[in-house]
This record gives sequence, C-alpha cells and structure tokens, in this order.
Amino acid sequence: MRIKRVQNDFRVFEILDESLLGKGSFHVYRATKRGLTTPEAIAILAQEAGVEPSAVSFAGLKDKDGITGQFLAVEGGKKVDFKDHQLTLRTIGKSPRPLETTDSDGNSFEIVLRDLTGDDMRRLRINLAQVKAHGLPNYFDDQRFGCLRHGQGFIVRDLIRGNYEKALKSLLAAPSPYGSDVIEGFKAGINRRWGDWKALAEFCRGRRGSSAFRHLVQEPADFSGALHIGVSSRERTMHLFAFQSHLWNRAAGLAVKAACGDDVWWLPGDAGSLPVWEELDADARKSLASLELPLLGVGEPLNAEAKRLYGAVLRSEKISEKEFLSLDLAGFRPLAESRSFLMEPLHLRAAPAERDEMHRQSQKMRLRFTLPRGHYATLVCKRLAKPDDPESPVPRFFVSRHLLPWPDKEGNIQRPPRRKYQRSSRENVSDSRGGGNRRPSRENVSDSRGGGSRRPSRRKFDGPPRRKSGNTKFRKDYGKSGPSRGSRR
Repeated sequence: MRIKRVQNDFRVFEILDESLLGKGSFHVYRATKRGLTTPEAIAILAQEAGVEPSAVSFAGLKDKDGITGQFLAVEGGKKVDFKDHQLTLRTIGKSPRPLETTDSDGNSFEIVLRDLTGDDMRRLRINLAQVKAHGLPNYFDDQRFGCLRHGQGFIVRDLIRGNYEKALKSLLAAPSPYGSDVIEGFKAGINRRWGDWKALAEFCRGRRGSSAFRHLVQEPADFSGALHIGVSSRERTMHLFAFQSHLWNRAAGLAVKAACGDDVWWLPGDAGSLPVWEELDADARKSLASLELPLLGVGEPLNAEAKRLYGAVLRSEKISEKEFLSLDLAGFRPLAESRSFLMEPLHLRAAPAERDEMHRQSQKMRLRFTLPRGHYATLVCKRLAKPDDPESPVPRFFVSRHLLPWPDKEGNIQRPPRRKYQRSSRENVSDSRGGGNRRPSRENVSDSRGGGSRRPSRRKFDGPPRRKSGNTKFRKDYGKSGPSRGSRR
C-alpha cells in the first residue's frame, strides 16, 4: 500500500470559519499550493501585495507535499489576483483582524491509496468500519518528527542535559539520508571544520550557521548564545514541539494500554510504535474520551491521572518534570496546550477500487474524510492498513517512496520480506521495478540480456521511470513508444 505516490494523490483543504468574513482592512485569500510550503506562499503573496511577509497571517501550516489549500490574510497592500503552476491566490472577502489558529474548523482530505492487493482491500473495508465506529487515539504523526527522520534527534534532550554544543552541531550539521547532495556536502564541510570557528565563519559566510559561528569566534564557549543567534526562533520552536509531542504520544500510549490491556495493535512511527485498539467497549471509550492530557508545559496544571502518565514517561527518559518545565531558552520555553484524546474522522468513506495505472496488477482506492485542525490524516491511513491477524504477512506501507517498518503484535519493528526475483523473466524484471521495492539486481538484468532476449520494452514497464526531481506525466496508453519524451530519465 502506498500514499503520496504522486502529487495529486494527497489533497488537503482548510475549512475556514466564515463568520469571520465581512468588513475590515484585511484581504482574505484562498491559496491553492502545489509543492510549496506555507512560508513560501506567504512570501509570494507579500511580494504581489507590496507588503512585508510579517503582514500576512494564516490559520495553520500546510505541507509542501501534495495539493493543499489554505487561507491567508493581508493587512494593507494592493489587491492580488495571482496564478502560476505552483500557486493560485483568489480573494474571498475581508476581515476586521488577522487570521488565527482558532479560525480554522479543520481540514478536508482526499487521499489515493495505491498498489493495493486483494488482501489490502479486504483489510481496508474491515478497518474502515472499525474506525467509523470506535475512532482511534489522536497521536502526533511523523510530520511532527522531521528532526528524527533527518538525523538531528531530539535537541531538547541535549539542552536539558546542558550539552549546548551537541545541540548546535546536530541542528546545523547532522547528516540526513533524505538531504540533497549539495546540502549534505555543506553539512559535511561543517563537520570537518568543527571547533575552528574562524574557518567555519568564513566557510558559512552568507549561508546557514554563519551568525552562530561569528558569535563563537568572539565567545568560543557560549554555545547557548550561538543557538539563540544562529538558529531561527521558528526552528527552535519546532524542535520543542517535536519533543513535547513525543512525550504526549508516549503518555497517551500508556493510557491506551491501561484501557485495553493486551488487546492492542501497533502502528509504525518515526518516534516509536503507537498502540491502537480495534474496538472499544463503552466504559473504556468513556474513560479515554474524558481524559485530560495536555501537552506538558507551563500554564496548565496536570490532574492526577495526567501526572501519573507523564511521570512514568519522564522516568524512562531520565528527565524530571522540573528540569523540563524550567527550560527557559529563547524558543525553548515549553507551554501547555490542551489536546483531545480521541480522533473521530467525519464523513469517512472510500470510493470503489479502480485499476492502478502506476502499478500493474494492483488496485487503487480514493479516501475522503474531514478532521479537526491538528489531527493527522496519515495516521488514519496507517490505521486502515493495520493487519487483522497476528499471523498475517507484514504490511508493506510506503509514504512517498519510503517504506515504513511495521511493528508486530507486541510493538516490535518487523522488516517485510524482500520480494523475490526470477532470473530469466522479463515480466518479473518489470514487476520488480513497478513494485517499488528495489531495482532488479545486475545479475538478473544481465541474464535476461544474455539469454538472447531483448531489453524489457517500455510496454512491459510497470511504473514511472525514476527521476531525481520533477513531476512525470504519462500517456494513458504507453503503446510502442513508451512514455513521452519529457518523462524519460
């Protein structure tokens, strides 16, 4: 099963509280983005309106992956009507004030699930009915933990332990398996020069980290000051939110296991496996729905149950509650925030399965649902992919091109078996490429050529050719000529 295979497979549109619209000095725009982050869209709107980016407000951030729609408000400036291949801006009215997070009523999603087998579709239907009836825990999903996927780890742990140098080095130079060659080469250069602050200030001139290293030239031991000067407040806050979210997920997981006992299943996550239920009895549902478990921080006292859950998590992290709450660096001040415990997708439905044009002999299915703001649609997709039998094969679940290792019934990560390739079949060579698991080995390709047969034709190819960047368009029928010239590698 695959999500976010291509850009059109993931669509999310913000739902605005339209009671805000009326008279006022703020122009409100509907922004439809393709491959742009919210700050990038804001920069374009500000330039077109002739204002500073700080004059643009928004209700929530949206990922660059997929097609996303959200609302932006601008105070002053000229009216904008803008459209290009990545961004469309259309005015929908005026408001008397900037947009805030509370102005969002949630998000509607349309997600295509691809590369579905017959067993995948069977499980989807069963799990769809369970989610409709019983919901699932409102965990933070992997989008919140980019620091783990990109090798930085939880910076807050280092800060609490007073290791500011390690935190700064992780932020600026931790190697990532997903970074471009240019960025990873730049970070490697920082690692090679680490400790020679003068050389680093020169190496990073005009680039990320330059102000931090210029500060260290003057104050070689002041890594706390370098963090404050060299890392933006927005980035520092994102790392704090990541660790707060990790603590919340672990505390919520303890509550789920207490309510369900051993009758739990597990979903994959970059920050650890997440326990979920299949069905909830009335008493357990009432208990979890009423559980008040805010993000750990200053400003909201914990009740006895929340204190017990967080106490167990912090002990395993070898951090005290006092140490965490007393963290008081710019951008690293933990503030409490309430969060509902249950996630109950609204209007959850799946269209009939169709032939998947990108994966031969597989099906695709289109999901639609609505979630309140701050809830994660990818978590719903993971829950729908969950196996229903401990003896079932490990699900093969891809987000974009990344395979997520799936936990077993005890929460331990399993690795799905590699698909086997036959040595002499051209059909199997094409299937192995289209399946997205890995390319056929040199040995298999050479055997197919050495056997006197021709190289597998494009007609037999089972998916898009791999490219370093850019979107690939395909003809509905490849025919003899294969994909169009612009889509070849």
